[in-house]
Amino acid sequence: MNDFVKALNKITEGVLDDENDDYGLGSHGSELDKDDEEGEGYKQAPMYQQLGKVIDSQGNPNPVNTVVTDDGKTLKVSADQARAIRMLMTTDKIKPMVRTKFQNDMQKSNSLADFLDMDYHELPSLFIKRYLA
Repeated sequence: MNDFVKALNKITEGVLDDENDDYGLGSHGSELDKDDEEGEGYKQAPMYQQLGKVIDSQGNPNPVNTVVTDDGKTLKVSADQARAIRMLMTTDKIKPMVRTKFQNDMQKSNSLADFLDMDYHELPSLFIKRYLA
């Protein structure tokens, strides 16, 4: 068991050397190893995270009720709107490309404002009209 643990400790993710390069590819394709969990490519925190803070802060003395878009606009959002938009951002009922497009659009004030200007019950209808029609 000690040998196994020692072998595991020698492995460093993302570091290639001749011994660990099984297929001789070098670093080819390493750009695909980057995770986008931190919103890489976004100027602000991913909208999914910002909306989560709105939801999580409800009941606090000073709940969060705004989000900041990549173009620097601060928009007011209700907890119900945040829940509805997050649901649309994560549904597995649509194609991944459509979901990604929606997530990217929600980072922009003009797209997000359209969803925030209506009652949260109507958000799925607007989503269907914009992204699935």
